[in-house]
Amino acid sequence: MVQMRDVVARESSAWAELARLMSDPLYWAPARNGNDRAVLVLPGLFGNDFYLQPLRSWLNRSGYRAIRSDLWVNAGCPERLTRRTEAYLKRELKADEPLAIIGHSRGGLLARTIATRMQERASHLILLGSPVGGVTRWAEASGYSGAPASTQVRQASDRARRVLDPDCNVPDCGCPFPTDFLRALRPSTKVVSIYSPDDPIVPWRACRVPGAHNVPVAGTHSGLAFNRAVYRELAQVLRE
Repeated sequence: MVQMRDVVARESSAWAELARLMSDPLYWAPARNGNDRAVLVLPGLFGNDFYLQPLRSWLNRSGYRAIRSDLWVNAGCPERLTRRTEAYLKRELKADEPLAIIGHSRGGLLARTIATRMQERASHLILLGSPVGGVTRWAEASGYSGAPASTQVRQASDRARRVLDPDCNVPDCGCPFPTDFLRALRPSTKVVSIYSPDDPIVPWRACRVPGAHNVPVAGTHSGLAFNRAVYRELAQVLRE
């Protein structure tokens, strides 16, 4: 079992990943292939849009139109959080406009649910260190939709949900989130899962999605939002 002090020690090197990204020409002068296509970026557990600003800035320089999640913190009831982002999307998207969705960690769970609700309008579902594969397998086998992350992370998430949304007992509450999460995506939606085999927070096996393009990269869990290898993969995938 990985101890919390070991997680903190490993994840502290995410700052080095950010520093390497800031020195990479790919970040400052990317090819402009976006053609103003919309890309939604969702934060991980206990995160918000602030730490994803480098990714959104890079997407904008690449010619895309990056859209924030509008979440002040990704914690609590997943249906409430998803609805808040969907309400923001209605103001930001043009009628029938396609959308690429990037979700980091727990943000990937919200991202998949939004993608299934959008169906053919979801052009890409890109997961960064997200346990979507593990949650899907676990839920289909047991009916439980909790994330197969580390014990400490699960406990922290559950505590936050009890404080922020005391009436939420997902998946037993009857809300549409668990069902929509498991709904099939359209075949036209390109699914990509990028993860670190050394991730101490979300096991890499939980990140692998059957039928998706699964891409391992070296680095930390938090640093997937700043990882140069991730940005190079995004540049390729979003062009397709």
